This record gives sequence, structure tokens and C-alpha cells, in this order.
Amino acid sequence: MPVPKNKPTTRASEVSTPESASAALPEPEEFRQHLRRLAVSAVQVLIEHVMREELEQCIGASWGECTPNRRGYRNGSYTRDLVTPTGRIEDLKVPRDREGAFHSEVFERYKRYEPEVAEALTQMFVSGVSTHKVGEVAQTLMGVAPSASAVSRLNHTLTEQFAAWRERGLQPHYRVVYAGRGCISRCDMEPKRMRRSF
Repeated sequence: MPVPKNKPTTRASEVSTPESASAALPEPEEFRQHLRRLAVSAVQVLIEHVMREELEQCIGASWGECTPNRRGYRNGSYTRDLVTPTGRIEDLKVPRDREGAFHSEVFERYKRYEPEVAEALTQMFVSGVSTHKVGEVAQTLMGVAPSASAVSRLNHTLTEQFAAWRERGLQPHYRVVYAGRGCISRCDMEPKRMRRSF
């Protein structure tokens, strides 16, 4: 049946206006946060699945399975937080066994940051970025700002590594050690004054 010319073919609510089109689209920052939340939830699902498979390998049986090779029993799970390059995973369910023999290989025990995140934070600090600025950069990149004390704890490992490096024994093929403006020869161990070349 033909439509009369004096009646509109679309309802007034279906008409697109510039205001309604822009109201339907989220702001770029909201969209990024939504994508970050989706990525974090996907990583959480993946990590939890991997940990359940690890526990299955440790026990020797899947959930509810009775086998002669069974080495233990499940004992529920506990929750913890983990900071990944994707963002902070809150309430990550970590399975456990009754004997306490199971430890996941997904992350180190008692660590709240994945090794990549911890390495990035310490590298920023070594590069001369302040503890406060490290937190701001981490907040921008991962959506998580570590506390100043967390950054300091991560950097404590650098201090230990430096102390071990400083106290290491020198190889016999080192003949000269330069210290400031003078040098110490390995043979006579007497400081010699060096000339400036510039």
C-alpha cells in the first residue's frame, strides 16, 4: 500500500540528531577503561584456568575423579590480587590442595607484581625517575599505581644485587683498577697519579 506524502515514514524517536549520536558513543577515556576491564577479566579467566590445570597435574586427578594415581585432594581456593601488564587483577581465585603442596608456577609466592612489571618499575627507578613519578607512569600504563613503599621494596633487590656485584672477586686477568683520578696496579698495589688527557 502506498504511503501518503503528508505523513513521515519514520517516527520522531528514530530520527538521528547530532546530540543523540554523540550521546550514544562513550568518551575515549571511558572506552579505554572498558577495554582495560575486559582485558583484565580475560587474563583473570585464563590464569585461573591454567592454575586449575596445574592443580590437576599436581593431584593426578581431575575434579571428582577417582583414580589409583591420585596424590591428594582439592581444598577450595583463596583470593589474592596480582598486578599484570594488563592491569590489576582483584580477587584472583588461587586453588589449593589439602596438604599445601601445590604452588602455582603462574606467579611467585608472596609477590604481588608479575616479574615483567617489577622489572619495568625498577628500570624506571634506575633511569632516574622518582618514586612518585614511577607510580604516575604505572597508573597511566596499567591502571594501577604502586605505592611508594612498594617501589622501594622492589628497588631493595637492586641494592642487594649491587652489593653482591661490588664484593665479587676480580678475575686474575684484571691488571689495573681505575678509581677516580688515580689507578691502582694489581702488581704493586700503589696508587699512581694519572695525567688528564683533555
